Amino acid sequence: MTHLSNSDALHAIVLKLAPERAGRIRATHGHHAHAAFLKTVRQADPALAKVLHMPQLPTRPFTVSPLLGMGTGHQGPVTVAPERDYFLRFTVLYAPIFEQFMARFMRGRVQPRLRLGPMYFQIKEILATPGSHPWVGYDSFIHIAQAAEPVESVTLEFTTPTAFSFGDRPWGRQVMPLPLPRLIFGSLSRSWNQLAPSSLSVDRRALRAYIEDNVVVARMAGVETRMLSYSSAPQLGFVGRVTFEFKGGDALLHCRLSALADLAFYAGVGYKTTMGMGQCRRLDEAFD
Repeated sequence: MTHLSNSDALHAIVLKLAPERAGRIRATHGHHAHAAFLKTVRQADPALAKVLHMPQLPTRPFTVSPLLGMGTGHQGPVTVAPERDYFLRFTVLYAPIFEQFMARFMRGRVQPRLRLGPMYFQIKEILATPGSHPWVGYDSFIHIAQAAEPVESVTLEFTTPTAFSFGDRPWGRQVMPLPLPRLIFGSLSRSWNQLAPSSLSVDRRALRAYIEDNVVVARMAGVETRMLSYSSAPQLGFVGRVTFEFKGGDALLHCRLSALADLAFYAGVGYKTTMGMGQCRRLDEAFD
């Protein structure tokens, strides 16, 4: 099994983009953004890009968003214009990827650009400093673990369709598009153990047993299913805000769940997070 946890750093960056010309682009273009990310890494470090393509890699150490600010109801093509700014988010959970990705854009005097499907976008700005954009941040596994407190609830906002895959069946792929606690925190704990330093590994079996008996969905707002129309097949997922309450009195496990909720900002939740799905963040307070 391939493991990439040689680093503790977590990065979330946003590229400020402008199309070189007016044109049409698919609103659900996560596979194009995925290809653009890997092309950028490959241009800087072909060997690293090859590792990221390895089929046996259990957890991909990056996520990719759709174009931000395009609205929520688009399924087909949308028009983009040079006079407007667009934003694309990448998160990186492995320092060498971040270093090579950023180095690719910092080299040379030619303004870098990115291709999304048939359209080329000029990269006007790279936002990497916390506070420069709501979806930009920097953290580390160690800091997240040390800062975690034994809270009694967490609220997560799922901003792009989120779902969980249970593999292929004779009739097709089995997918669960529901915010079940065992699926949410199971996905996050898997990412944590695959990418965090081994000294910070969580006992997933104990965590799963606790979740089954003690974690409940307390509130939901705006939760609905939404379809993404990828080129290969449509993908169904849910979006919205969900508050999870932790019953019982195990402070250590409450801390673990709090840390996993913070990780969601960087690792995403569920499957196809490298193609725009599962973008998620923790909200500071529960909603009414």
